[in-house]
Order: sequence, then C-alpha cells, then structure tokens
Amino acid sequence: MARPRRSTSSHAARVKALPYVARLHRVDPFRKADEADLQAAADRIAGPAGWYAVAGWAPADVDFRLYHFATAAEAEAMQRWIATSGVETRPPPEPYRGPMLGVAGRKPS
Repeated sequence: MARPRRSTSSHAARVKALPYVARLHRVDPFRKADEADLQAAADRIAGPAGWYAVAGWAPADVDFRLYHFATAAEAEAMQRWIATSGVETRPPPEPYRGPMLGVAGRKPS
C-alpha cells in the first residue's frame, strides 16, 4: 500500500530560499514602534516579500531574532542597520499599571 505524500513545509522552503542571515540579539520584548522600525528597515532593504524573520532555536541562536535574506548584501545591510540604530538596546515596553478590571461583576482581588 502506498503512503500518501506529505505536504511540504512552507517554513523550510522559505528558509532555504533565503539563506543569508542578519542576527538581532534581544531577550526583552519590543515596543510597537521598534517592531515597526525593524519591519520598515527590512522592507526598505529587500522589499516586503524579500525577507523572513524567525526566532533562533538552535543553541547558538537562542535569544536572537534571525532575519533571512536572499543575498549576502541585503543581510549585511540589515546587520549594519541593527548596529547603527541601537534597536538591540532600546528599552522594553512599560508594564501596565492601570486598574484591574473585574470579571462578571466581581471586584478583583
């Protein structure tokens, strides 16, 4: 009996198509403005469909965000932008300090 063919992994195909990587070291979350700056820089360098960002999962890439590009020049340009913009050292978002809302008419404890 023939086994059904497995579908391809879109993530693996995308990583294979974009082999060059720029690395961004960051543990804390980003502010929305910082996320927008990163996206705008990657779009400016490679176009909206020319890059792919993933979290590093290999032991050497833990705490890194990896930006994949099609050419080495694009990856180097993104790495230079990361270094000059200081996005790695920007402060994380402030925690919420507003009032806690109750659920179903009960007061929060």
